[in-house]
Amino acid sequence: GTVFDDGDQYYYVFGFLLLVFVILVVTCAEITVLFCYFQLCGENYHWWWRSFCTAGSTALYVFFYSFVYFKQLEASKTAATYVLYFGYMGLASLALFLMTGYLGVASSLWFNKTIFASIKID
Repeated sequence: GTVFDDGDQYYYVFGFLLLVFVILVVTCAEITVLFCYFQLCGENYHWWWRSFCTAGSTALYVFFYSFVYFKQLEASKTAATYVLYFGYMGLASLALFLMTGYLGVASSLWFNKTIFASIKID
């Protein structure tokens, strides 16, 4: 059966999806802060776009994995199928890129404000 056959099984999907989303948010924030720290240690203070692209690169993985997934589909191989599938995957990947990129910039901004707030200027 499907997910909708069991009454209780349907709600497990949303809990698992929420757990995966929380893991994605935490992982993107941690990796971006770590890379931002390495960049600041190298005295490179242009961290804005690198933070955005570091976290946003998750979307590139999702988009390229969609090619692997498309090969396994048993769908018709017409031009419309390709346009619709990769068009919608491109839009979904763009949305994921913007969302995770924002998370990366926001976490790096918080990190920079926190570490530079402790500097005393005489």
